[in-house]
Amino acid sequence: MTKNTCFVIALMFFGFGCVQAQQNMETGPLAKNRKPWKDPKPQTTIYLKKHEDGVLTGPLAKNRKIWKDEYVVTPMVWRTRKELTGPWAKNARPERGNYWEDDNL
Repeated sequence: MTKNTCFVIALMFFGFGCVQAQQNMETGPLAKNRKPWKDPKPQTTIYLKKHEDGVLTGPLAKNRKIWKDEYVVTPMVWRTRKELTGPWAKNARPERGNYWEDDNL
């Protein structure tokens, strides 16, 4: 009985140690003052599915193999905001046309 109790307690301590060792999240001042540009994350590739034209219904839609669809890789388009100050910065909105830099520069 004592042998089993000691074994269970040792196993619990081992389990707690394994669980605590896996927490690698930064909190407090480390998270607040983190510099993301010093350790950038690798870029991710975005895949867009290319579906057949038309709406599938009935057994065709039910039995369609989603992993057989074609994927298309498209490049990301980055846009920069205008450096505005004063009332222009306060009232800048994308729908007004005064938010993004001109693309034809």
